[in-house]
Amino acid sequence: MTEQPTGPAGGGRSDSLRAWSATRTPGAKPRLAYDSPGYLALLKLHVVNTLLTVVTLSVWRFWAVTRVRRLLWAHIRFDDQPLEYTGNGLEIFVGFLKVVLFVLLPIGLAMAGLQLVLADAAPSLPGTLSIMYFLGLLWLIALGKYLSFRYRVSRTRWRGIRGRLSGSAGGYFWLAFWTFAVTVLTVGLFKPWMDADRIHYALNGARAGSLRATTGITGGTLFPPFLLALLLVPIAIGILFVGSSVSPAVSIVAGPLIPIAAMAGYFWYRAALFRLTAERTQVGPLLFDFTASGWAHAWLWIGNMLLLFGPAALVGIVTLPFLFVSIAAMAAGGATPDAAQLQAVLALSNLPIYGTLGLCYLLLMPVVWQRRIRFVCRHLAVHGAVDPAVVRQAAEDPSVAGEGLVGDFDAF
Repeated sequence: MTEQPTGPAGGGRSDSLRAWSATRTPGAKPRLAYDSPGYLALLKLHVVNTLLTVVTLSVWRFWAVTRVRRLLWAHIRFDDQPLEYTGNGLEIFVGFLKVVLFVLLPIGLAMAGLQLVLADAAPSLPGTLSIMYFLGLLWLIALGKYLSFRYRVSRTRWRGIRGRLSGSAGGYFWLAFWTFAVTVLTVGLFKPWMDADRIHYALNGARAGSLRATTGITGGTLFPPFLLALLLVPIAIGILFVGSSVSPAVSIVAGPLIPIAAMAGYFWYRAALFRLTAERTQVGPLLFDFTASGWAHAWLWIGNMLLLFGPAALVGIVTLPFLFVSIAAMAAGGATPDAAQLQAVLALSNLPIYGTLGLCYLLLMPVVWQRRIRFVCRHLAVHGAVDPAVVRQAAEDPSVAGEGLVGDFDAF
């Protein structure tokens, strides 16, 4: 296991060093803090962005993301100095076009051509190609997340100090491909090494100004928590099997145990991934901790899902009886409703659900943004000190042109 990095004086995570997180310094003013611009300011910006995105058939969303980030970044402070976001919508739009024109479109055309040419000779080919296309999209999403994170880092400044990730898009392209392929071939067992290799590629050698980052994260470090998370589902299945053999009623009561165990395993591993990455990463004299537990990660995700989709689910439950009543009324005359009538009734019954989803997106998305930012500020602890006056600026990264396909769907 990789040793913990130590500070410049060899003292490690000394308690005398004030961390960036209020979690680490009870009673002291946190050095990393989020000073909200106010819900109404965020709501006004979000509503205007949403309307412009609809009017421009989604083109405005690249500029919408930029406007939101500039506002949010300006209210994240370290040592009472705000962050600055210098990205622009045109760069993100160009990155999106590159992915669509040079990656997604050629792949889609090639897949369609193969299906047409070889459909008669190999009847099973379309299904195989569909699976390959789906796996390829997962791989492209991983690549897109790296490009998105790299772009945000390169466009973020603090007191004029700019960040820059290591590596290139081409290098990560190959790394994402072969690690994903090995993970699929090993039925997921290679995932800790895949995660560690990708994190190491991005962070090792990254810079904040002239401060160089190093990380000692390895797959062997991540495998124990991954294995424990993986075993939760078989354990839940075993408990359910034993319980159902004792009494059939037990299987009904314990039925949700399997999905709960799967979610618990996911968030347990996610918390370990963040924690171990932070503990084994050093930027100049700065050392890191990330204190969020698996439950904290789960509550962030569950809370956001409840905010965005919970009200619509409740509306769906309330309106469901009206759907059955409408269908029963149509069939009261003895005639069976045709497909068009059923589709019309179903569409009308879904209108309140769609309306609720739209309202939640408009009214509650600003709350979701702030929950994500406060989560990071609450749990990220950085130990050590650095003098901005002696930190030289990092060179501009001319290869960063935008975020690609998934940049604007990542967390802000």
